[in-house]
Amino acid sequence: MSTDILTQLQTTYDQLLTQFFSTVSYLSQRHPLVAPEPDPSDPYTNPPAQIQQTPNPDGGAAQTSSSGGGLLPGPEDTDRSVYPLRPAAPNVFASAQRELAEDLVTKAQQIEFLISRLPGIGRGEEEQAREIQQLVEKVRQMEVRRKEKRKEMRECVRRLDSVVLGMAQSVDYEEDVNASHPNRAATGG
Repeated sequence: MSTDILTQLQTTYDQLLTQFFSTVSYLSQRHPLVAPEPDPSDPYTNPPAQIQQTPNPDGGAAQTSSSGGGLLPGPEDTDRSVYPLRPAAPNVFASAQRELAEDLVTKAQQIEFLISRLPGIGRGEEEQAREIQQLVEKVRQMEVRRKEKRKEMRECVRRLDSVVLGMAQSVDYEEDVNASHPNRAATGG
């Protein structure tokens, strides 16, 4: 029984890890694009500037200008990325977050339940030692019984062999007698 519980526990842990991966993947790919609050002292929290190139009317190099509004996705968020960013609507994303969190909690509760069913949980060391001694005694009794049944089986096989050999000798004797006296075989006696 404990092996069955351990197998279930391993399967449930595997499922939990898969759920963690799926949850993190969903959250990282489907979160809405929200600019961080700008902090004038930190250049990394300011939204990136949009760079626009305008052709130079003189035919020279293009002029660049930047405007400080809007968000541009980084290279990791484009469709060429392995996991492109596809933002979901905020209410859909919030609902999915709640559902994913509930699924993780449910799976964790299943793991706790399986752990509580493991043998030895909630019992003292002395009680476990007594149970082990009882099981050892049961195994000894079963071994004695198995040996007795094995002896009984050998005796049955020996008796069956003697019966089969006796019948084989009897059949051989009748065939020999019938072969030496053809008239007996024809008359039946």
